[in-house]
Amino acid sequence: MKILCMSHGTMAQGVVQSAKMIVGDVQFLEYINAYVDQETNIDHQIKTFLKQNNNQTIIVCTDLFGGSVNNYWMKYLDSEKNLYLIAGLSLPLIIELVLKIEQKSGENINDIISSSIKNAKKSLTFCNKLDFHLTHEEF
Repeated sequence: MKILCMSHGTMAQGVVQSAKMIVGDVQFLEYINAYVDQETNIDHQIKTFLKQNNNQTIIVCTDLFGGSVNNYWMKYLDSEKNLYLIAGLSLPLIIELVLKIEQKSGENINDIISSSIKNAKKSLTFCNKLDFHLTHEEF
């Protein structure tokens, strides 16, 4: 099993580094930074990653649905049967995925991904709308 974060620039690297600070140095969590130099060939980066991780289940999290990084990965969904693609890379999502995979529950990969996305969405909060008069015990 591999989780790969890939983004425009170094966002993926930052998310992975932050996740590893929180959940520990998880060996199955990796990143690829796209477009960090002019010589970068995204399709080559993807093919290399797939070749290095042949026959493994791979969850790829990209930064932006419809963005070029996500679109490159979309081309491989039909040919790579163990590839799962999520658009909307975030730290809460990666932490959810890592923790669920580490639990080695009996859930299938689709359920793990779906519940991780659902829980990650709950972390989005417009803090100005919160009632600041709550006591710490109520949090």
